[in-house]
Amino acid sequence: MDFVCKDNPRALIPEGVYEAVCTGYDDGFCFGKCRKLFLTFKIITPGPHLGTELFMAFNMAYTGKIAAGSKYYKTWCLANNWQKPTRNAVMSPRIFKNKSFAVKVKTVKPKHNRAAMPKDFHYSIIEQILNVNTG
Repeated sequence: MDFVCKDNPRALIPEGVYEAVCTGYDDGFCFGKCRKLFLTFKIITPGPHLGTELFMAFNMAYTGKIAAGSKYYKTWCLANNWQKPTRNAVMSPRIFKNKSFAVKVKTVKPKHNRAAMPKDFHYSIIEQILNVNTG
């Protein structure tokens, strides 16, 4: 029996601040344990990394309730012009879609059995949204 690689390698670009547009979102589970929300971004900063797709991950509660101290809550409020949601308000990830942001890109350096993996396995993620571009 033969097996086929499902995914393309994740992109690796230099760490720094870039302009990016949120192109979508998806939720899922990592290793069957924790619920995650993924925002997908496309780099729009002119240069060699224009068009590169990266993601930003958020840990989400199984209950669907967003804690005020969570990364998602803070990032959602930033995307909502720093307006806090009212109690029981729906905090949909649609608020991010098609908006342009200044984002901070970080390199992830995975490990296997606590040992560093080769550079070919490193990849970039959006670590943080710094602000909404109003341009």
